[in-house]
Amino acid sequence: MTRTSPSEPDAGSEARSKASAESTPHSGDSAASVPPWLPLEEGDRVRWQAGPRVQTVLPWAVVALVGTVLLLAAVAVEWLPILAVVGVPAVLAPALWQYARVSRTAFVVTDGVAATRRGVLGRTVRIVSLERVQNTTVEQDPVGRYVGYGTVTIETAGGSPLRFRNIERPGEIRDRLEAERDRLTGSEVPGGRDQWEAVLAEVRAWRRALEHDA
Repeated sequence: MTRTSPSEPDAGSEARSKASAESTPHSGDSAASVPPWLPLEEGDRVRWQAGPRVQTVLPWAVVALVGTVLLLAAVAVEWLPILAVVGVPAVLAPALWQYARVSRTAFVVTDGVAATRRGVLGRTVRIVSLERVQNTTVEQDPVGRYVGYGTVTIETAGGSPLRFRNIERPGEIRDRLEAERDRLTGSEVPGGRDQWEAVLAEVRAWRRALEHDA
C-alpha cells in the first residue's frame, strides 16, 4: 500500500490550491462584499474596493481645533461676548463636512468595470468599462511618495477621466487595472519571460544552422 507524506501534497491538491489562490482577491483588498450601489453583471466579481485615506481630513481637523480653542479663549478673556460660543459649530462644520465626503466616497474595480461613488446629501456613481480604458496614470506629491498614497487617473475613450483620489498603493492598483484591461481586450502577451527567451534561443540556433549550411 502506498502512503502519501503530509509534507508532499499530490499534484491534484497543488493544482486546486493554485487555482484557489489565483481566484481569491488579495486579503488587503476588502473585496469580500459587493457595494449595494454597484450593479454587477452575472459572473462579475469585485476584485478591489477602497476609499480615500481618512488622513486627508487631518488639515481640516487641525484648523477646526485651533479655531475652536482661539474662539473659546477669546470668550474666556472677554474679548468676545459669551454668545460667541454659538459660533463653535460653524468652526467645526468644514472639518465635519470633509470627513463626511471622504467616508462617503468609494472606489471599486471588478472583473469588467471601474466605478466610483461620491456624495454626502446625494449620490453620484460613475461606472466605466475596463475595455474602454486607454491609459492609466499615477500622481503623487512628495508626501504621497514617502507615505505610499496617490491618485490613479483612468483615461477612457470618449469620456472624462475617472479618478481614484488619495488611495493606498496607487501603483499596484494601476497595474491591476491595466492587467484586467489587457485580459479583456486580448492585448496581453501570452507566455512568460522564460518561455520567450527559450523561443528566442531556438530561433537563434536555427539561424546559426542555416548560416553554417549556406
